[in-house]
Amino acid sequence: MQTQSPLLQFSRVTAALILMLFGLIGLLGSRRGSGFDQAIQAEASESLDSQLLEREVMLDRRREAETLLMAFTRAQMTRHYWGEFAASLQELGLPVGHQLETTVESSGAGTRLWIVPRNGTEAYLAEVERWNGRLRTRQCRGERVAVEGDFRGSCPPGWSEMNPET
Repeated sequence: MQTQSPLLQFSRVTAALILMLFGLIGLLGSRRGSGFDQAIQAEASESLDSQLLEREVMLDRRREAETLLMAFTRAQMTRHYWGEFAASLQELGLPVGHQLETTVESSGAGTRLWIVPRNGTEAYLAEVERWNGRLRTRQCRGERVAVEGDFRGSCPPGWSEMNPET
């Protein structure tokens, strides 16, 4: 049997210690994350926060619009019972938040409220009309694009009818 020289044993032990040290640094470094990884995580967190805030604002706008649609529908039904549809939200005593742009179209046969939030992609419609001697109501939500053509008896093309709470 050959015996190893002390210098060879020392170099092997040193090499093993260096490898173990690199492994330990790598292990601890991956747990803490590098500065680059932390920057990516921070950016992803900010992006998620931004998306959640945007979603919350959109839901608040939707809730405000839907509340106004319901109030408009009920108020116009009451006004019709007393003789005629109101030509404006002021006549109905309905306040409008600064985030919503509204337009009321009124005729002898019916009335419409268009709501377009100042920001966002959705728009809303409430309609109350006389139909076969009765009142018919409709509430719709859809993309914020110009509505063209006649869509009597239904929501504008591509929009969905909302089921108002009664």
